[in-house]
Amino acid sequence: MPLLLSPALPIFAQRYPNIELEIAVDDHFVDVTGEGFDAGLRYSGTIPEDMIAMPLTSPLQWIAVGSPDYFARHGRPVVPEELNRHRCIRIRTGRGQIYHWEFERGEDRRQIEVPGSIISGATDLAVGAAINGAGLAYCLERLVRPHLQAGRLEIALPEWSSVGPPLSIYYSSRRQLPFGISALIQTIRESERLA
Repeated sequence: MPLLLSPALPIFAQRYPNIELEIAVDDHFVDVTGEGFDAGLRYSGTIPEDMIAMPLTSPLQWIAVGSPDYFARHGRPVVPEELNRHRCIRIRTGRGQIYHWEFERGEDRRQIEVPGSIISGATDLAVGAAINGAGLAYCLERLVRPHLQAGRLEIALPEWSSVGPPLSIYYSSRRQLPFGISALIQTIRESERLA
């Protein structure tokens, strides 16, 4: 969630110096109200039904990336199934499962169980490993955009990507939204418009 919070936090701290904001980061699924939190951030499709959810982003594009050095040594896949011949940095989700990479090209949708000896639950670690040539990583395009623009990473399958649900903030339907969370939502939405 640094994608949303990093640009918004300096603005929030300047505007609301008297509001204490505690941020806990955990990829596991947490009962936010049971753990004493006012709100949580998740991809829209994973929010419990008894919660109120407010999208903070537009739908998000997922891509596979690798370093120019990796592609020079191992070649570039043309279709998603060719990832089976590549070194992929696999993702372990907060639910403990290995994530299958998803790709779309028009109406054609594919889900690939990629191989790879590196498994990470931290996207920044996977992206760093990809930049250093360890393999291909699957991540949000927005997250790696600066690396793509700088030439540190390239899109593995330029004609294939996947559009996933937006990031949303959610809170209990049984509680009134605290002012601090409402102010944070407004700040995030403003910083999103500037991005």
